[in-house]
Amino acid sequence: MPRTSDIPIEPPTVSAPTVVRAKEDRSYLGFIAMALIAALGGGFVFAIWIPLATTGMIGGGDRVPWMVQAHGWVQLQGWAGLFVAGMGIRLIPRFAGRKPIPRVVTLPLLIVLTFPIVLRIALQTWATGDFADLVAIAIGVTSGIGQAGVAAVLGVTLARGRKPRDPWRYFAWAGAVWWGAWAILTLTHIPHGGIAPGLMPIQDDETLLWVVMLGPIANFIWGVQSRSVPVFYGRGTPSLRKTIVPGVAFNVGVVLIAASLFDDATGFRLAGAGFLLAGASLVWLPPVAGSVHGSATRLRPRARSAARFLIAANVAAMLAGALLFWAGIEILGGERFAAWAAPDQRDAARHLFGVGTITMLILGMARLVAPFFALERTESGVPMFLERMPLGLLLAAVVIRAGVPLLGDSLDYDAGRHLIATAGIFAWLAIAIFAFSVARAIRAEPKTKRALEQSFADIKKANAARRK
Repeated sequence: MPRTSDIPIEPPTVSAPTVVRAKEDRSYLGFIAMALIAALGGGFVFAIWIPLATTGMIGGGDRVPWMVQAHGWVQLQGWAGLFVAGMGIRLIPRFAGRKPIPRVVTLPLLIVLTFPIVLRIALQTWATGDFADLVAIAIGVTSGIGQAGVAAVLGVTLARGRKPRDPWRYFAWAGAVWWGAWAILTLTHIPHGGIAPGLMPIQDDETLLWVVMLGPIANFIWGVQSRSVPVFYGRGTPSLRKTIVPGVAFNVGVVLIAASLFDDATGFRLAGAGFLLAGASLVWLPPVAGSVHGSATRLRPRARSAARFLIAANVAAMLAGALLFWAGIEILGGERFAAWAAPDQRDAARHLFGVGTITMLILGMARLVAPFFALERTESGVPMFLERMPLGLLLAAVVIRAGVPLLGDSLDYDAGRHLIATAGIFAWLAIAIFAFSVARAIRAEPKTKRALEQSFADIKKANAARRK
């Protein structure tokens, strides 16, 4: 019996006069496509290029600081940001019992979010002088508009949706608020008119990267995970009582890290306390809102390989949290400018969370919730390496990229840079295989739908004949 709040996607699976009819908006595919282009054409390319340029093996050594900042923001704004925005815009209305967001809203939002990514890849790395400042202003303004747009769309959807006291809703609200805060921080920290045109101060850049990684991105990770992942592993969704303490502590930690940007005198202590709280929460949240062990028995056998990404991602989050906690202790125990303390721990934690958690969850959750992958699982003969190989490549990339800074001076500098470039190659290959599997599944979608419709029609005829 359909519920009055059911929102079927065409072709409908439920039918009643009281059911809200809605046709699926497929503009989320544009967000996925642009995220993959940003990763394969920018973010992970910089991850390979930068360490080789620092050793003089390839050109561009004089532009490394600009490439480093472009790399970080193409990964967060482009790869993680576009993917999270696209899937959030697709999933949050469904979670909240609302109609899909119309294409007249999503497509302009996609364009304005993509524009600054293109500028970062094409111009930020080589622009100089006044032109570099102009590029920075264009990036900042368009980024702020796009981020504010995502915050508004998700905020309105959540406000108008059903209001059960589920943890996912509070994480989603926190994520929407942080998208708005991201817009404000972007507009107030446009790097122009400085000694190095178009280049943000290194400490401010790292602080903003942490705020964005943990605020707008991670809150949606915990929201989507708490809504679905424990169920995959045979557990109920977590209660508000279990998630409220680590969830609040996590966001208070991010607030403190963000506040450090506005206090030159004691900002390093705010950052240290923020890393301490956020780090402890990252150790706490994965087993509560996600899963760090077990077998995804509630999933069909064909989907279980994707669930391995979720386990690996949550374990990586716990390791990143432990390193952040360590860095917070080092910072609080230091003197003025001690925000520079424990740089190796922060570097390892940043890549453990960025590649180990965010990237693995993107690949794993996309395989589990994207409709084109769900249809693909009804086929036979899909190459299994498309599902399994990216996990091995990403695990190797995470171990190498996080391990190099933790080895410190015990590792030769050039050898360490070459290992980091190797990690970048592994990660690029993992995303390339995933992109191929996305393209394959989307291309096969019409044929698979026709086959399923024919199969349903045959079953219906057989049942009708049997009744006669």
